[in-house]
Formats: sequence, structure tokens, C-alpha cells
Amino acid sequence: MARQQLEVVSTSLVRLGWLVTIICCALPFWRGTKVSEEMIIWEGLWDMCEAQGLEILRCVKYSRFTLPQDIQVSRVLVVICIVITWMGLVLDRYQEDSACEPNTSTKGKMMVLTSVLFLGLGVLLLLVSVSWVTHNVVKGNSLSLLLMETMMGVSLYLGWLSSLLLLLGGALLGGAHLWYKAPTNNDQPSSPEGSRDGPSSENNE
Repeated sequence: MARQQLEVVSTSLVRLGWLVTIICCALPFWRGTKVSEEMIIWEGLWDMCEAQGLEILRCVKYSRFTLPQDIQVSRVLVVICIVITWMGLVLDRYQEDSACEPNTSTKGKMMVLTSVLFLGLGVLLLLVSVSWVTHNVVKGNSLSLLLMETMMGVSLYLGWLSSLLLLLGGALLGGAHLWYKAPTNNDQPSSPEGSRDGPSSENNE
């Protein structure tokens, strides 16, 4: 029962992390540049927006020449993460549907595969993306001689959260595999002793 509960919790965490990743990818709040006390220029993965307070005034799509390198690479990594996470969830759903099949070794291998997949997505794709942009924000503030200040947007915090959810989901799925035990011949019900000797004993009498 503990293994099944871990599988349900791990899948729920990964699904939540997948949804948070989609929101993180769509929002244009990755990196902000404070132009004035009220005006901030926000950089997202897809466009650049001019905001005054909490109100977005105007958004412009990136052109091929204005897209920063860290944003460009992060966009590719996050999109790949969304697609592969969806494929991992489909694979996890398939192994749940095949739980009653006799080939239990295949199910165990699929659990390990999906666990490693989610762990790799959380570290190699999301964590690298948000860490790179965060590093550039901190480095830009320390080296900038201008009055404009760069800041981290809410999308970066959502990226950290989704990365943590994917890591926890993958770790719990791997933990569930430790509880996974293939049925052996000893687990199958055996015929009661003496059932074979019954007819023979009667014949002897």
C-alpha cells in the first residue's frame, strides 16, 4: 500500500510541476529592468513588456537580433522540458494501466526510467535555465555602472518551484520502486497438504 501511495504522490507532484512550468514559460516576467520608480521593462521567453506598477502597458515580440542569449537558450530548454515531461506522464500513465499484467519486471524498469527522466528534467533543463538567468541578474547588478537596476521576475521563482516539484516527484517515484516486489512462486496459493493422499488412502483401505 505504501508503494501505491508514493506512486500517486509522485505523479501528482510531477503534474503540478508540469503545470507550473507552462505558466513559467508563458509569463513575461523573467527579468526586469527598472527604468524609473514606476516603469519596469520585463523580459520573458517570448516577448518584452513595458509595465507600470502591476499594469502591463505594451508588449513587443522578440526579433531575431534582440533576443538575449540566456533567454534564447532558456526558451529552448523550457519548451523541451514541457514536452518531455508530458511524455513522461504518458509513460507513467501507461505503466499504471499495465499494473495487472504478469510482466512485472517491465513495470519496474519503466518506473526507473520515468524516475530518472523527471530527475533529469528538473536538474538539466529547468534548474539550468533559471540559474543562468538569475546569475546574469546578480552579475549585471554588481557590474552595472548605470542607475538602472535589474531584478528577478516571478517566472524565475516559478521555475525554481517547478524544478523542485519535478525533483521530488522523480525521487518519490524512485522510492516507490524500492517497495516494488515482483510476485514469486511462493506468493501463489498452494494446494493443501494431503489433497493428493486423500484418494490414495481411501483406495488403500
